[in-house]
Amino acid sequence: MTEFKDVCLGYVEDVTNFLEAIRQAAEEGAPWVKDLGRVIPVEKTFHFAPETLAEQLKEAVTPYVGRISGGTFHVRLERRGLIGQVISHEMERSVADHLFALAEKEGRQVMTSFKNADYIVAAETVGHECGVTLLTRDLRQRYSFVKTR
Repeated sequence: MTEFKDVCLGYVEDVTNFLEAIRQAAEEGAPWVKDLGRVIPVEKTFHFAPETLAEQLKEAVTPYVGRISGGTFHVRLERRGLIGQVISHEMERSVADHLFALAEKEGRQVMTSFKNADYIVAAETVGHECGVTLLTRDLRQRYSFVKTR
């Protein structure tokens, strides 16, 4: 649990097995699944100060450019805490601009789409901790509970 209502953090050894177990529980009608809003399987976490978040996010997501093989993407930042210190839409725009610049430099064609994008760069903050991941459309379709706001 965290200090934020309805937000749990955890670590699992095998993300695929974890996601499959939830999917199977949902198929079998396990009652607890209806209380599960969403799951974001983060790949990397880091501690940040509000004034350094933008640069740290850019650094953390830079490797994703190599995994975004054209198509569409957008950036989502779900902020918990730090009201007025971290402005989600400004961070999203800054990180997206960074990824566009890197993609262009590598000769990759990418476009923004907020409707069923091929990729979503997801960042989740809980206080001064941030987790990031790259969610593919295939992953989101297989596991309907893996979704951003």
